[in-house]
Amino acid sequence: MSKKKLPVLILSLCCFSIPIFAQNNELSLSIGGVFATDQNATTVVAVPCPLINPGCNILTSRLSSNPGVAFMGNFARRITAFGPASLFVEAPVVGGPGHDTTISFRSGTLLGDIVTGSSSSLFFTPSAKVKFLDSSRISPFATLGGGLAHLGFASGTRNSGAVQFGGGLDFKSRIPHLGFRAEARDFFSGGNFQSSSLTSVSPSHQHVVFAGGGAVFRF
Repeated sequence: MSKKKLPVLILSLCCFSIPIFAQNNELSLSIGGVFATDQNATTVVAVPCPLINPGCNILTSRLSSNPGVAFMGNFARRITAFGPASLFVEAPVVGGPGHDTTISFRSGTLLGDIVTGSSSSLFFTPSAKVKFLDSSRISPFATLGGGLAHLGFASGTRNSGAVQFGGGLDFKSRIPHLGFRAEARDFFSGGNFQSSSLTSVSPSHQHVVFAGGGAVFRF
């Protein structure tokens, strides 16, 4: 091979290798809504009750969260492919800033106050993702993993383990390396209410669902 042809061959190999190796990583940014399931707490205290309100020693509370806005950033790396499917490892981070949460109280048969506060959530759940038909215009995927949840309500916060599962669709665009994504993920973790010696909580865990979409940069 002549010295003149060698640079041309090297440049050609580089040009063909970029599309092959440049599609193993994904960086996505999404915005969407976050929805949390309700929790109920029952507290029993040893006090006498009048006849008109025999259950006054039983205080029940219900925590309800209004839908809010959340943001998601995610980095994924493809580690292998098998047939029409590709296996990725990913590190999604989902944060929901303060949104309205209400607590309603009832003592026996009497309805008490309704208190409105602000709650927030932050999830980091490293996961495995299986994507199908990765080279097609539309690629469905499913994801499953677990990690940590940081929950805030009023002036208090708590940390909890979290399990994440979900799925979505990736759409390729005419712009190289740029695509779009629609997805939904369910984060199952401890809730803002916690059980104690006097208080029982049902359910003790809650689902926080993120549903949204955004852009995906592949490189």
